[in-house]
Amino acid sequence: MEYYAKSKKRQLSQGEKDKLKEDLEKIKEKLQDEFDETEINIINHTIDDFGKDLEEKQKTLKEHEEEIVRCAEAFFKQYGAYFSDREKLLILEACKRHDWGKANLLFQALMFNPEVDEETKLDSRKLEQIPHGFLSAVTLSKSEFLKLSEEFSEEDFSPFITAIYYHHDREDDYDGEKIREYGRKYYMQQVSEYLNKDISKLYCSNIYKLLFRNNLYSSKIVEYQYENWSKIWNEYLLIKGMLNKFDYTVSAGYEEAEIAVDLHEKKLKNSVEKCLEKYELKPAQQFMMEHKDESLVVVAPTGSGKTEAALLWLNGEKGFYTLPLKVSSNAIYNRVKEKYSYEDVALLHSDSMAKYLKEYKQEEAGICEKYDRAKMLSQPLTVCTVDQLFKFVYRALGTEIFAATLKYSKLIIDEIQAYEPRVIATIVYGLSIIQKMGGKFAIITATFSPVLQHFMKECGLEYSFEDFTDIEEKEINSRHRVKIHDSKIDKSVYNEILEQGKHKKVLVICNTVLEAQRLYKELKSENVWLLHSRYLRRDRALLEKNIMEFSESDKTGVWITTQIVEASLDIDFDILYTEMSTADSLLQRMGRCNRKGRYCPEEANIHVYASENGVGKNSVYEKDLYERALEHLRKYEGDIFTEENKTKYMNEVYNIREIEETQYFKEIGTYLNLFKNIHPTEYLAKEAEVRNINSITIVPERIYQEKKEVFDVGIEFLSKPNIGRETRSLIKSKLQDLTLSLPIYQKFPEKVDKKTIGNGRKRKVMDIYRATYKYEFEFETGKGMGLIMQEELETDGELI
Repeated sequence: MEYYAKSKKRQLSQGEKDKLKEDLEKIKEKLQDEFDETEINIINHTIDDFGKDLEEKQKTLKEHEEEIVRCAEAFFKQYGAYFSDREKLLILEACKRHDWGKANLLFQALMFNPEVDEETKLDSRKLEQIPHGFLSAVTLSKSEFLKLSEEFSEEDFSPFITAIYYHHDREDDYDGEKIREYGRKYYMQQVSEYLNKDISKLYCSNIYKLLFRNNLYSSKIVEYQYENWSKIWNEYLLIKGMLNKFDYTVSAGYEEAEIAVDLHEKKLKNSVEKCLEKYELKPAQQFMMEHKDESLVVVAPTGSGKTEAALLWLNGEKGFYTLPLKVSSNAIYNRVKEKYSYEDVALLHSDSMAKYLKEYKQEEAGICEKYDRAKMLSQPLTVCTVDQLFKFVYRALGTEIFAATLKYSKLIIDEIQAYEPRVIATIVYGLSIIQKMGGKFAIITATFSPVLQHFMKECGLEYSFEDFTDIEEKEINSRHRVKIHDSKIDKSVYNEILEQGKHKKVLVICNTVLEAQRLYKELKSENVWLLHSRYLRRDRALLEKNIMEFSESDKTGVWITTQIVEASLDIDFDILYTEMSTADSLLQRMGRCNRKGRYCPEEANIHVYASENGVGKNSVYEKDLYERALEHLRKYEGDIFTEENKTKYMNEVYNIREIEETQYFKEIGTYLNLFKNIHPTEYLAKEAEVRNINSITIVPERIYQEKKEVFDVGIEFLSKPNIGRETRSLIKSKLQDLTLSLPIYQKFPEKVDKKTIGNGRKRKVMDIYRATYKYEFEFETGKGMGLIMQEELETDGELI
């Protein structure tokens, strides 16, 4: 009997193809004013693809097994130096055995195997099938496992069979007898035939050697059985993660798990060096090159070449460059592609598909392939938000691939000071796992607080630390002089801001959207602009582009913003008016003023307003940390605020002995303790969110009415089956451009419809809600308040 690994893909009939082509032509016609040339080409590409819908050969189980082993062997030829011989053998043996359970008759019936009898086909429709991973894991005994290699020990058996048993994330309500009975009836004879050897027994006692069980009633992790539990768990992460990586690769039709490997050519490193050859390497860059084989924490002020230093540290090895926000990820991605002409870089965050759509070129690989490869972590460099990588900290089934990939990668963490306590705890705990598995990290930052040092030490992290603040300061002018105002930004300073804006670039940063909108309304003038998070995605992209172009130009004027510019936009203004915030946030804001040290200020160029806006319980900033930051800032008022003094300031504000009782400090410790005690079945992969953001996607009613045809036609089109992924993604992106994300804090907003647009259709399309809030923006001028709403929903939450 021939055994199959997966069912044959259903081919569309000619009638179905013709109908889909007709639908695509219709949407081109109806929304022709909404599409640009690139987007029309994407739709045309989808139409052409329907004509190339060739019938595929059904993949046999033997072919799939051979493909995944070849994929693994090819990978180890490239990255084998990062793995021990034992690790490579464990992964290869798991690849060979993980799908044996697919030989069971009920699975083969579902594959439409013609050799399966009618009675079994009938059984397959009404009987519960035991997952094939469970059967594979009980086909091998511990003694047989130990004979596979002299490298293997009894301690390896549990992580090995757990990886196979749960290589798909299935609920597990089966006892040994149930598995044994199923095996006798539907599996043992078939797997004996498939393997060409007698399988006379299933080792169902293996289920008692699993590291955990994915059900509600089994006991917690069997940690107490192992002297070195951390080592055992990390071995499971490695085997399961790499097994998934190779399995996903070949199942998607690809041969190689890693593409455009840069280990030997070092194209990116060479390109960065070429761009820097006219200049002497800065101290941070030289240090990171010389310490490329170590984990590092590098502190250096803005303008000291940290990004290039980090790219040189990669040295051609596989890398991940993480940032807090999507817009900053996009900026680094563009920089690597454009400035360093490096095409083999991927972008991975919740809106990366929209970015790939904008980059579409007919001669290149398809958009979906680029996106798939990014999600499979296949490129030599991936720029992403931390949310994409650190889910494995929650021990959620299906997230092991991230930890396994980071074992043979280098991880760059930029702007670590921008994260909230939960994210800091996630990163620190995640780094402790990665380092134990063999991966390396580099934290590059302008400020590194004692709190981070404390918790990194507590988690056993080892790294080389170097602070280039003093050295770099000798290279550039001292950039900042601070003046504190014990008031809000009010009428008394409006004329000063507007007058400064006539001949300087003035940046105003508020703690809340409401305050930014209030100031914009009162300062409204020809050369005053506003930017915050409550604009349509389309409009916010325009404003971000405008403020960066303004920063680089000779223009003068005033931009009023919120904390979204702290770590996301590479801008440089002449003078800053800002509401007081916490110390780390304040220093980030200062980094947007006189960024390149163009002048040494004789008068204050940083005006800080101690208004307490956005401070307190259920607000933006914790009151204790805000007050400490303000108290210690007063010591430096009026003097040049040197980079060395900024370091002292951070150390004073975040003195461990003095802030142990703050909510900030306690929250980091609470989450670290949580991560140490999480059971693998407590979180689903979709629940393992690094940042806990509760939000909905809305479209203001005015925009909905103006673009009603776009929504009607788009929703109707997306409800159809079998439309191409590229065009589906394009239409979704078109609709998302007309929406914005609205954080929800306590109750569902009154002015938001409870039902989504298109609700009631058989096929759920998108979760977009209509909202009756006023929306004000003129795309042509780049001016307007954005979404205007009541105060109780106030803060400037930033979404991943």
